[in-house]
Amino acid sequence: MTPMEDDDGQPAYYAARSTLAARYGHLVLKFTHAYLSDSGQHEASWIGGAARADTEHELLALVRAAMGDCGGDGHLWVTEDIKRDPSDSDNALIIQRLKCPDCPQQERVITLYHPQPTPAEASQERASAAMETDSGKPAGPSG
Repeated sequence: MTPMEDDDGQPAYYAARSTLAARYGHLVLKFTHAYLSDSGQHEASWIGGAARADTEHELLALVRAAMGDCGGDGHLWVTEDIKRDPSDSDNALIIQRLKCPDCPQQERVITLYHPQPTPAEASQERASAAMETDSGKPAGPSG
């Protein structure tokens, strides 16, 4: 259960909500207060799902359950690799592994529209340009 206040006296709900929004930002996780929602309940929505509850704390529990998130501080997604999507060269695939002592190991792949070079591709392009310059060939595309 989420405590009512954190060490700074701020409602712990807001800290927990921010943590979830950061962990699942790729799903465009959005929270709506009961005063603003059409249903009169606290709501959350994301790509592929939604939840609503009478209280903020119930909503957090529903969102965590839907995401498979234990809510612990050690529940971290670590990026293992970023590569170009072979089926669509405008997309990058971000491969992440869950590093959490309380959860089973998981992997997720996030597809991100990214037509610019990935960091690895940009590094390769710079290295190729440097090699061409060092060998006396002009850098850049040959025509």
